[in-house]
Amino acid sequence: MPAGATTQVIGVEETIKELRRVNPEFRKEFNRGARAVLAPTVASIKSQYPQMPLSGMARTWMPGSYAIFPWQVSKAKSSVRAKVSTRKNRNSVIYISQGYPAAVIFETTTPANRLGANIRARHQRIMWPTVDKNQGQITAGIALLVAKAERTIQGKVS
Repeated sequence: MPAGATTQVIGVEETIKELRRVNPEFRKEFNRGARAVLAPTVASIKSQYPQMPLSGMARTWMPGSYAIFPWQVSKAKSSVRAKVSTRKNRNSVIYISQGYPAAVIFETTTPANRLGANIRARHQRIMWPTVDKNQGQITAGIALLVAKAERTIQGKVS
């Protein structure tokens, strides 16, 4: 149930997959570089989570077999991660995700229901606006990483 935000640069998935075949160590370096490009955005997202979005979120809520609430801001912050994945059936290759169920609800809820209306009356979404604000920096950084990876691949193939 992770929520995510993505930036699209054409050819990234193919380049990353080829890196694994040509030079596995450079693939690891590429992953570290991608996370470094996203680090300022991730830090900005983490710094914006409220201590307690709604007072009712302090109570336990277990609609199924796992607890969604109580809200813990430390978990909301620590669950924001930059990831790189070339798995099949994946829409995003390099992305930022939120893995804490309460924070996913905070990020994705809409005013269509009472919980969403109450959250949106007090707080705006955090992830999408922050990624949108940093879109230029993210795209430029990823484009540089991909260009470097392509040069590495071309050097090994030639």
